[in-house]
Amino acid sequence: MSTLTRFKKGDFLFHQGDASDRVLLIHSGEVEIWRNVGSDSVLLGHARDGEWVGEMGVIEGRTRSALARASEDGEAEVLTAHQFLERVSNDPVLARDLILRLSVRLRDIEDKITGDLHSFRQNGSSGGMSGTAPELSRANELGISIAAASAALQASIGAAPVRVTRLPFVIGRIQAEEEAMPAQRPDLAIKDDVPFRLSRQHFMIARIRGGFIVEDLGSTLGTIVNSQAVGHHFARDFAPLHRGENRIVAGGSDSPFIFLVRIG
Repeated sequence: MSTLTRFKKGDFLFHQGDASDRVLLIHSGEVEIWRNVGSDSVLLGHARDGEWVGEMGVIEGRTRSALARASEDGEAEVLTAHQFLERVSNDPVLARDLILRLSVRLRDIEDKITGDLHSFRQNGSSGGMSGTAPELSRANELGISIAAASAALQASIGAAPVRVTRLPFVIGRIQAEEEAMPAQRPDLAIKDDVPFRLSRQHFMIARIRGGFIVEDLGSTLGTIVNSQAVGHHFARDFAPLHRGENRIVAGGSDSPFIFLVRIG
């Protein structure tokens, strides 16, 4: 059986590099997720009531890629790796959520291998790629735009909103001199300094099932979409966008790269 554990503010639930031997389901309180990058520590986001912590490390069979520390007193259900996998086997909703996330990851890998995004950018504007025109049309009709909500971002992209005229639309960092060119150039490339908050391909705006999402592209520090943390440290790799204004933070909750994405 699983067990309940109480934690106090400041307690570490696990450390980066630990074995992924258990999963926690937060019942109350709040847990911070931190990633150590060289000599710096970056706050990626928070887990609260009803959210899982540490599940992807168990599923992927890898060590912890971040640390979890309580930011409030609380309680969590602790499952061993075996217990968690048993629960997944007997809980269709939980299993579906995990399968969906892994499916999105697999699609990302396939996109990078086949160069779909590259082909889209090469051919989309001239209409040479079949099946892209309806998506382009919808993007234009909805008037998707990206604006800077911080001085650091405004210094890079300017004060005027950037209009999104094609999907998917990738946002990332300008590569450093010693880095290789990414497989697909970002549609919006942003200058960042060491230690980098942005990854070269950090997140993209895309259409899915009649709506729009922001999908983290396996970035080092994750993406926060309307207060929901996404990325390979968290329960999901993407989050929906709603009509109107959406707040996107790339590179941890205290990152200076804050975007306002407006739909419609």
